[in-house]
Amino acid sequence: MKFHLNQSKAWVVAAVLTLIVSVPAAMAMEEEIVGAVIDTGVGYAISAESGEYLVPNKDLSKYVGDTVAVSGNVEIGADILSFDHINSIQVLSNRDLIDPPSAQSHFAG
Repeated sequence: MKFHLNQSKAWVVAAVLTLIVSVPAAMAMEEEIVGAVIDTGVGYAISAESGEYLVPNKDLSKYVGDTVAVSGNVEIGADILSFDHINSIQVLSNRDLIDPPSAQSHFAG
């Protein structure tokens, strides 16, 4: 028995696959996170009580060790929280109040 997919069924399958692929992008939510900026060795992250939020493609080197409030779109992945867009960064303290400076990111290799 051969399986034939007619054109209308092909469109339905394509639409469903597109929806499945686009759902993770819809999981980005506007949030404000308060935490310490840490250098992961491969980039920067905000270490908060709720976890570590990666900040890809953004140089936060001048904030390392500072406690900041970051507002932006947080994307929730399978095992990763990350900012896909940052609206603002406000320095709350010039010293790390959440994690000691010697704490190492779990993203560091």
